[in-house]
Amino acid sequence: MKFDKNFEKQWLNKLQIGLKKIGKPDLFIELTKDKDEQPLVEWTKKLMDLLKVNLTQDEINEVMIGCACITPKDYLENIRNEYAKTKDLKKAHTMLQEAFEKFIRQYKNLDDEQMKFLRESGWGSAGKLEGNTIISTKIPKEFHKYFQTTDVQKKKYYYCHCPRIRDLFLNNEKPLDVNYCYCSAGFTKDIWEYILQREVKVEIIESLMKGDEVCKIAIYIT
Repeated sequence: MKFDKNFEKQWLNKLQIGLKKIGKPDLFIELTKDKDEQPLVEWTKKLMDLLKVNLTQDEINEVMIGCACITPKDYLENIRNEYAKTKDLKKAHTMLQEAFEKFIRQYKNLDDEQMKFLRESGWGSAGKLEGNTIISTKIPKEFHKYFQTTDVQKKKYYYCHCPRIRDLFLNNEKPLDVNYCYCSAGFTKDIWEYILQREVKVEIIESLMKGDEVCKIAIYIT
């Protein structure tokens, strides 16, 4: 797979900012001093090992969440405004689900049956609302290829969204530490914090890195 070096530069910049924010700027220098001499997946495995040795779990979560890709906010503004007026979480969730469905149907070229599956399974950024908790299951990055193959490793590769490390599934390599997936959780956390205009907590419930079939994130609305 051709890798976007600019994406990696941006990701490293967010990692550096996160480590500086928790008072560990020197750790970034240690982590990156020989980075270019190693395969990306191998370096990332060492990164996660060093974070576990040097940081608390809360610090690891904060740093990795800070590395997340961030969605454009234009399509979320009307949901945020509606929530600001009504404080109705159920309505905000319904609006996000509608916005997600409108986008994903066209973006992934999905038919009615596939949309029904996503809706009933709680796959997508809106997820399923259960009281004050949202359970969001990632959809496959390459949706159609995911369902067309029966090869276990290819299925994981087609499911994973991360361009930095998803090749490890094709190569049948040992998965990364599951804490890496808090980067992915940060994407969903950012969406809900923008809508609600306050902090939410996220937790990795299931992950390919743990041997699960999907990546599932809990968003706790306080």
